[in-house]
Amino acid sequence: MHTDQMTINFLRLCYHCDDACLCQTEEQCLACWNEQDMTPQDEMTGQEETMKWMRLAYD
Repeated sequence: MHTDQMTINFLRLCYHCDDACLCQTEEQCLACWNEQDMTPQDEMTGQEETMKWMRLAYD
């Protein structure tokens, strides 16, 4: 994974995570995303991504 993409994903997926400070390596972040089923998917459209996050927030 490219550093820029990792930074984008970190800001998008980890910023609000209470345990973000526990991940000290890229591998730990990736493992956490996979565990939470939050791995970014390139084929997801903007509308699908918005709906996914809304479901996570309101379910």
